[in-house]
Amino acid sequence: MPRLLATLAAGAATRAAAAMSAAALIAACTAAVPPPTPPSAEALRDRAVATLRDLSSVHFTVSHEAGGTDLGGGLTLLTAEGDALFPDRAELSALTVVESAGINLSLGIVQIARDTYVRDPVSRIWREAEPGTLPFNFVGMHDSLADALAATTGLALTDGGERDGVATFLLSGTVAARAFAGLVPGALEGSVLRIDAWIGREDALPRSIRLAGALLAGDPPEMVRLMALRDFNAPVTVEPPL
Repeated sequence: MPRLLATLAAGAATRAAAAMSAAALIAACTAAVPPPTPPSAEALRDRAVATLRDLSSVHFTVSHEAGGTDLGGGLTLLTAEGDALFPDRAELSALTVVESAGINLSLGIVQIARDTYVRDPVSRIWREAEPGTLPFNFVGMHDSLADALAATTGLALTDGGERDGVATFLLSGTVAARAFAGLVPGALEGSVLRIDAWIGREDALPRSIRLAGALLAGDPPEMVRLMALRDFNAPVTVEPPL
């Protein structure tokens, strides 16, 4: 019996030593694997440009940290939300305010190629708008955003945390306002914006974009616009309302 107990004890000690060695080996191997190296700011920018140009559709929202965008006729755009179907269609709802009366109005807007349709907020009747009536054109926004990112300089890359549950990098830099001419035809000459873009670590899709500075005539220097993007390449239908 003593000999049996000694044998069992020796076996247990051997197994424990083997387990400890295996654990140490696993720990050493784990420690030897370095964390993934982040891409350079330029490499991430280039990937984001490519993914934007490849989009077939996107859901977007536009807002302001304060104030809004002058639409003319006493109307100020506060927020806009809709879908863009590339290459040439967009449909959105715009929340505006009549500055002189402090009354909020919701406009329906459909843009198809060069044609723009606006739904009267009171009569709810759709009418075709004259070219240039609106200061923005969402039909090719993917290419316009790609153009702007491609033109961004002074790039810096940091951890962006999560956006809509997606791990992101924060890409920051400066860009000429005119780089957004595809989205905002009246973008100012000579104005430079600060741009911050939260870009998915895995798919390189921009989830959020922050623009600080004067983009349009009449913007205060401290104007900040925010854009959020989601539902990439989802099925979307946009038809003329007339």
